[in-house]
Amino acid sequence: MTTLLDILKKDRKGTFQWLEAVNDIEAAKGRLLQLSKESPDEYVAFRGTDLQVVATSQAGSVVDVN
Repeated sequence: MTTLLDILKKDRKGTFQWLEAVNDIEAAKGRLLQLSKESPDEYVAFRGTDLQVVATSQAGSVVDVN
């Protein structure tokens, strides 16, 4: 079974903008790391099946949440 995760960008108002979907947590972490190196914004990997943020990026690093 493939886990689909959404990559979201958090704006200054605290709202999230959907960017893309990836197939697994490793792909999500890689994408979060890439995005965080390109922009100081916060990005999260969100798992819609249980409504959980599973990873987040800030200041060029990725943190597992679960």
